[in-house]
Amino acid sequence: MIRKVRPEDFDELLKIEAEAFPKSQYDLGQFWMLHQSYPNTFLVEVSDLITGYIVFSPDGHLISMAVRSERRRTGIGTRLVQEALANCAGKPLRLEVRVGNVGAQEFYLALGFNWIGRAKGYYHDGEDALLMERPAALSSR
Repeated sequence: MIRKVRPEDFDELLKIEAEAFPKSQYDLGQFWMLHQSYPNTFLVEVSDLITGYIVFSPDGHLISMAVRSERRRTGIGTRLVQEALANCAGKPLRLEVRVGNVGAQEFYLALGFNWIGRAKGYYHDGEDALLMERPAALSSR
């Protein structure tokens, strides 16, 4: 089930975040800010526990997404991206991904995203980001 994030979810999200993004994880304050800024588009996937999250802006910027490592490759990430696409209907969906995160790049390519550029030194540790976009014309489901 996909639902809006709640403040009581943050402890679990911090665990998922630390596991998924050891080089550049969000902290509690950043999760609060995202929750305040995107109350309708900061979502979690829940089964027996919170298995992943996505936060995106209604104008089509996928800000962050992560899935518990033991639940990856089970469709959770795909469902979360499809939810973002449905909420941003008619707009391209764009994102940044670390140059070194080949697994995420392959995931997004499989969902119809294309590389559109590169941002030098985008991450705080100096690593570049690849800019990716999924055209609005593609069906979201």
